[in-house]
Amino acid sequence: MPKKILRGFTLIELLVVVAIIGVLSTIGVVAYSKYTKIAQIRVIKAQNKEMHDFIKTNMLTQCIYYSDQVKLKFKQNNQDKTLTAPCNSTHNMYQGAWVVVSKMSQAFKRYFAAKSDFRNVIQGQTYYGGNTPNPYAMGGSCPNRRSADETMKPGNHCISYEAIGSRDMSKNACMNKGYSAWVVVGSMLPDKSYYFGCVGKTW
Repeated sequence: MPKKILRGFTLIELLVVVAIIGVLSTIGVVAYSKYTKIAQIRVIKAQNKEMHDFIKTNMLTQCIYYSDQVKLKFKQNNQDKTLTAPCNSTHNMYQGAWVVVSKMSQAFKRYFAAKSDFRNVIQGQTYYGGNTPNPYAMGGSCPNRRSADETMKPGNHCISYEAIGSRDMSKNACMNKGYSAWVVVGSMLPDKSYYFGCVGKTW
């Protein structure tokens, strides 16, 4: 009885299989990369909203109902810390609002820079105020029309302030909301563009 000859793959068939596997792998990598970037954007915007909502709640609640200043309490190096910012200023309406949001932005920026659970979703750790390692998601200074802070990295956040007549940073993203001055929360997305949240002085 003649032996049955088992036919193997030809070289061309093997090359076709390898090519198909390569194409599928490339598609998978591209799809995964796209999915990862979408997920990162969602987290960055969610962190921006968390900061925005915290600032808004504390500014409005404390300034309108309870006090003439905002108080932010937190722990740093196992020590109790308190940051304060005035709710009003003795300057005229325009200058007064500018002074208030300026002080508010400084206090909230220091507060979030001290939060150990607020991490950069892309970098894992970031840099604050130059090359000092900082595991938190706060970056350097927010950019403006004339310059960009090179310490900011994708996934970083910054807090600053603006007023009518000066909108260098958000480029009108906070306009037409009825504010004369506002605190700005800026977040750098994976493509290095910015996403902004605005908290206006409404009292």
